[in-house]
Amino acid sequence: MDAFKIINDILLNSENPSIEIEKLMGEEECNNSIFELLAKLKDVPQDKKFHPEGNVWNHTKMVIDFAAKVRNFANNKEVFMWSALFHDIGKITTTEFIKGRYRSYNHDTEGEKITYNILKYYIEDEEVNDISQIIRFHMHHIYILKDLPFSDIPNLIKSKNYNDIILLFICDKLGRGNQDIEDKIRVLNEIEAILDKLQRENSNINNDMKFKIDEIKNIIIK
Repeated sequence: MDAFKIINDILLNSENPSIEIEKLMGEEECNNSIFELLAKLKDVPQDKKFHPEGNVWNHTKMVIDFAAKVRNFANNKEVFMWSALFHDIGKITTTEFIKGRYRSYNHDTEGEKITYNILKYYIEDEEVNDISQIIRFHMHHIYILKDLPFSDIPNLIKSKNYNDIILLFICDKLGRGNQDIEDKIRVLNEIEAILDKLQRENSNINNDMKFKIDEIKNIIIK
């Protein structure tokens, strides 16, 4: 079985995919494969204020484990899980130490390109485009919540991947170190605030999403 199929099976079936993927890294069968790119995330530092868990790979592991908990809410589980795994891949080429902090400007748009160029050899084109689009939008939870000018709300709302983009918002915000129950509740409240902002743009969206958020609360907050 090749590396892609191994990862795909883990992402779709494992309760804690980070553990199994971590074990596979460095094994001979995974050399010269997609694993080598993921391994580079271990060498990409992050600002400790926002990511006390450490490097980008540590963050990614937490995100995919949360994604595994909510993947049944996704429109396309395979697309959603690969989006979670690759969501910060753009930080490999964009991370710089600027004014005393690690910053990764435009890692969302850079990640869109990197993801497409890698996964086009493994996945059908429509699904690769979907994964790439979700990655391009994954920073919008910050842009929307803080009313930043980098958002593309009209195209986010129109996207057929809207549901899975919102799910990745949740996983990305929860995939950080030192979060207790109160922090997790705050994250989900922030997601609901984002949904309210988006609904003011289009009253027809979120009919199912808020119900899913309530279900996710029962899973995440234990």
